[in-house]
Amino acid sequence: MPSSATRDPVALIPRSPVRPILLTGASGFLGGHFLLRRIEWPGEIYAIVRGESVEQARARVYAHLADCAAAYGEALPKAQLDARLRVLTGDITQSLCGLDAQSLERLRGVGIAEIWHCAASLKFEDRHRKEIIEHNVGGTGNMLALFEELSAGAPADAAPQFVHISTAYSAGQAQGRILEERHSLDRRYNNVYEESKNAAENKVVDFCEARDLGFRILRPTIVMGPKASHHSGTTRFGVYGFAKEVRRLRETLVNLQQRLELEGDPKATANLTPVDECVADMLQLSAVGFGAQRYFHLSNPEGVSMARLIAMIDDMAGVDRLSYVSQKSADRGPLQKLFDRRTRFYSGYYNADKHFVRDAPPQSQVDWDDVEQYLRSFFRELDQEAAGGVGFRTQTVRVRDGAPLKVFSCGNPTLSPLFLANAYGMPAEFMWPLAQRLQNDFHVVTWECRWVPTLGIAFDPAHCDSQAHARDLVDIQQALGLGVVGVAGWSSGAQVALNAMANFPDRIRAGVLLNPGVSIRPSDSVRVTRFEVGIRSLFDKIAGNRRMAEKYCELIYGASGADASDTKMLSSILTSTDPYLLYMTSLPFRTGESLFRYANMMRTLFSEREDAWTHEVTQPVVVHVAGNDEVTHPDVGQALCDGLADGELHFDPEGDHFGHYYDQRVADLIRVHLGERQAMAA
Repeated sequence: MPSSATRDPVALIPRSPVRPILLTGASGFLGGHFLLRRIEWPGEIYAIVRGESVEQARARVYAHLADCAAAYGEALPKAQLDARLRVLTGDITQSLCGLDAQSLERLRGVGIAEIWHCAASLKFEDRHRKEIIEHNVGGTGNMLALFEELSAGAPADAAPQFVHISTAYSAGQAQGRILEERHSLDRRYNNVYEESKNAAENKVVDFCEARDLGFRILRPTIVMGPKASHHSGTTRFGVYGFAKEVRRLRETLVNLQQRLELEGDPKATANLTPVDECVADMLQLSAVGFGAQRYFHLSNPEGVSMARLIAMIDDMAGVDRLSYVSQKSADRGPLQKLFDRRTRFYSGYYNADKHFVRDAPPQSQVDWDDVEQYLRSFFRELDQEAAGGVGFRTQTVRVRDGAPLKVFSCGNPTLSPLFLANAYGMPAEFMWPLAQRLQNDFHVVTWECRWVPTLGIAFDPAHCDSQAHARDLVDIQQALGLGVVGVAGWSSGAQVALNAMANFPDRIRAGVLLNPGVSIRPSDSVRVTRFEVGIRSLFDKIAGNRRMAEKYCELIYGASGADASDTKMLSSILTSTDPYLLYMTSLPFRTGESLFRYANMMRTLFSEREDAWTHEVTQPVVVHVAGNDEVTHPDVGQALCDGLADGELHFDPEGDHFGHYYDQRVADLIRVHLGERQAMAA
């Protein structure tokens, strides 16, 4: 990257048309910002985008680019996009990226100059390992095969270049000076994301060198929003991901009586690079040529102190419960363990003392004033998002006793209605990913159940059974003027669904029970999980009086003097939940009153009918259970099917208790089962 080149993107715009480029990741963060600036150049850009049609894929890219442009206070450059952007529907996980013969022939004929491969999975949890490898390594392999196809027969001076966007952290756990060179595969990584990106880099090198094809590997560090505005620019990864988790957990963390400890090296740094600086690097390389260099760090001159960064996030998120320490104290309690699991991805960087060597002229240094502006702007964005909800339409419905319930819906109201019965005590947000996947096929409705999380409704421990929630479902159905509905109940919500199907058979067509937590009794043939054993015992103690609930709530948040067996039980229960959903699953445990109500609701559920109303349910029901469910045992699903007149068991050996939140296949199961029943009824 020659030092004489200017970093002003406008000054880099060629005066005459340039050869076309091919781009992936146009709907992603860095790829989107790159496209936003590169579209200003004369010449065509071909973008491979997932979509049901070219029109739908183009609309998705335009919507994303409008958000990117808004980060700079600019309007969408629609005229330039209409004139220069050529959208091809495809999928990098498929052979030749899923392009049809017509698209392939079109690309061969236009003389592609560069292939910019920006698409990647930014997931990092081990649960997503297969998907991460499939996208980042397998997807790169498919792009390379397409690259070879487009290079065939091209003159040497007109052969395309493969530009692979990786990450500077593909170096893994290496410390100190990180050179712009190939990283061996034989190294330790902080997470599967780093591993996959280095594997993809090596695949590019081996593939291209074996075929004498041109390639370059670009390695951005931790990408922030535009420095020009300090907005996030649409990303929720890296620093933003950690900051969002701390903010989400604020209502839980502020109750802690001792600080959470993040163990790391006091010298650790985080190298932050603004996305507009990255794009300037990328455009500069494209404009003036790559030279002989193969690897490029898109990095800031110096990283910022990790300890100070975490302290700033802690303070600005309004938490003030995080401490950055060289060594953790012993026995820090269940919430410390959950927080550690939740932030495991970031913990790999608490010891990162890397200096990314860069041959190119330096980017503009990100200083602490920049960091403060980035975080302040981001927390404002989160506040605005929270005010607007997670995507549901919201309304308040007063049910039979005048109680106000928050009702959430999405999808076209003219479609067949589907009710989602959430687990006791959980916010509606828990249902949003599932609702989002189903909204094109159903008018999806859910609600936050009375008592917890809706604390404003008077609570009577003697009358808190599932019948109340089943009647709420029907009251909402009637208030919205809906006819016969399908219902899907998750966890304890499965008991609500069963109760409603049994007692209001004319209102519900069919049901799906997801990871059911119901009143089926443990027996020789029905095992229960350690989690259920724990909560049954714990809630028997707590449900007796509010002072006991307050005591256990205090123990959760670190009060001293706890009985060792109680502490162990609490730790077992809390750490059985998914750490990535802690900000939602912790809701019933935040106050003594919410815990008292939740304990009574769950104890009452477990003491209800031993058949969980299955003997009175005549509707067809699919029961979904999972092999890795630590909360409800798959045996419960079989017992339910044994009692149902028309029950079908669906067992997912790889799934867990939270598949409805993460897994598209759960939505597909609901769509097929309830869609078929809807068609039969029609």
